[in-house]
Amino acid sequence: MDLRQLRYFIKVVECGTITRASEALHIAQPAISQQMRNLERDMDTQLLERSVQGVVPTAAGQTLYRHAIELLRQADGTRELLRQDAEFPQGKVSVGMPSSTARMLAIPLARTIRSRYPGIKLELIDAPSAQLGGLITVGRVALAVNVDVVETRGMISQRLLTETLYLIAWPEFSLPDGPVTIDALAKMPLVLPCAPNTIRSRVESALQEAGLHCEVEFEANSTDVLFSAVLAKLGVTILPWAAAHVELDQHKLKLARIDHRLFTRELSLCWPDTAVQSNAVQKVKATIFELFEAFGRHPGWADGQ
Repeated sequence: MDLRQLRYFIKVVECGTITRASEALHIAQPAISQQMRNLERDMDTQLLERSVQGVVPTAAGQTLYRHAIELLRQADGTRELLRQDAEFPQGKVSVGMPSSTARMLAIPLARTIRSRYPGIKLELIDAPSAQLGGLITVGRVALAVNVDVVETRGMISQRLLTETLYLIAWPEFSLPDGPVTIDALAKMPLVLPCAPNTIRSRVESALQEAGLHCEVEFEANSTDVLFSAVLAKLGVTILPWAAAHVELDQHKLKLARIDHRLFTRELSLCWPDTAVQSNAVQKVKATIFELFEAFGRHPGWADGQ
């Protein structure tokens, strides 16, 4: 039994003859007769009483007629809902991202989604990069912008861009004209994200590789708190340009490139590989890729200033 057979059956019952149903449907009479025989075979019961005057439904046929009308109504309603969802996606979409990325991405993403898809309600979750993979795994977020993603079962990731990590200091802090060396970095007062954190790990790995040690003057999980510490001249920090772009534009902070291969990291968009994504999630995902395509052309984020 399929929807086409049900449509033919309803028309046959309503018209009272195969001939009139054939004319109404613009389908050859033998084809409709064959479909009615197939339907009776599939239902394993007689649905139509046939005579020279036409056809009338049997008791089973009357029951099927009532249910067929409801089934087709539901099918048409579902089709309309799908059409509306394609044009006007609805629903809540949760997106996780590290705070350093949120300072660049969150507002443009929220503004674009509200403008294009007012039926989508965004939930933006600011979380440490070490926790974002877990938020995907447990289904807390549908999408996550994460850092240095390792291939994990149950999760799909696609690269967004490779960002440079800079030394961020207050305007009067003395910095060399060129890139900062690891030796010079080790002598500076550092305020860093709390471990576990990808930036913290890169700083420690670079220093350990060079056989150097440094004292962390202050640590915090919040990017805003790190900036407050730098502005209070408690120390310098290391973050991507995206995290500090507002303060840099306002000349409240300044940055310097660090002369070491470890001071870049890769951002990727991640999502579960098991879940069927709603149209709303797909729209948000496409918007994130679109925004990052534009972000990647900014010299401050990806390639240095």
